[in-house]
Amino acid sequence: MAGDPRSNELVTCDQDGLVVEFCPSVYRLSAVKQAAYKFGNRFHVKIGLTAAGAIRVALQAKASMADPKREAGEFCNEVLDQELREQVAQETEGVRNLILAQAFSRVSLTDEDGDDADFHNDPLGIRGLRTDDQIPPAHSSPKG
Repeated sequence: MAGDPRSNELVTCDQDGLVVEFCPSVYRLSAVKQAAYKFGNRFHVKIGLTAAGAIRVALQAKASMADPKREAGEFCNEVLDQELREQVAQETEGVRNLILAQAFSRVSLTDEDGDDADFHNDPLGIRGLRTDDQIPPAHSSPKG
């Protein structure tokens, strides 16, 4: 089933070396590239697409290896790891952005007092404001 894009991964040998194919609906190209970068010390890596649309990775060992197919399997595990890292990053982007905004902001983006506040304490003195005439108009001029 070489070249079958429905297969999650497939290790074969051809003139390019060890070939691993990944289904693009399961793995992102960026995850494959990150894994290829990490394995760059062990393999020369060539990434392309098959006619059927699968991501094709050719791995040529830079040095003699006892078990190159095992190393290709490790490459597949690294692609999965990188894919999951990207998925977690995507799912937590909002929280990460809030944390970064809070870290670089001069004011609190969350109400620290409100987290543990008891409505009986009224730290802002809101209970004392009973009628509209006690609240100064936004654009009032001094009366003379």
